[in-house]
Amino acid sequence: MKQNQQQSQQNQESSPQKFEGFTFYGGTSQASETEDSSTEVPSNSAQTKSFPLAMASVGEKLQIVKINGGEGTVRRLIGMGFIPGIEIQVISNSGGSAIVAIGDNRIGLGAGMAQKILCVNL
Repeated sequence: MKQNQQQSQQNQESSPQKFEGFTFYGGTSQASETEDSSTEVPSNSAQTKSFPLAMASVGEKLQIVKINGGEGTVRRLIGMGFIPGIEIQVISNSGGSAIVAIGDNRIGLGAGMAQKILCVNL
């Protein structure tokens, strides 16, 4: 019985797993919310300080440089279009929550999510 379980585990590790359009090699397809993950793009200027989107003013044009948070949070924000390196414009900002323009789309974020997106002024 143990030998069959070991062979099954070896087969799973050597063959890729398919999950919602993604392929996982040698690892688990389960996302762990306890892991801290981030995605970052190098800033153009070493003098430019990044700040959270929640602190941006209405009308500002920004570039996303980093997304902080767990793997699930980072994936969700990237899926919504908040990709490091992309240009956004702040449409509204109230109490830390924000509405931003990404191209022709308008996306609203709560204060917690807006705090995880680090930006620089363009």
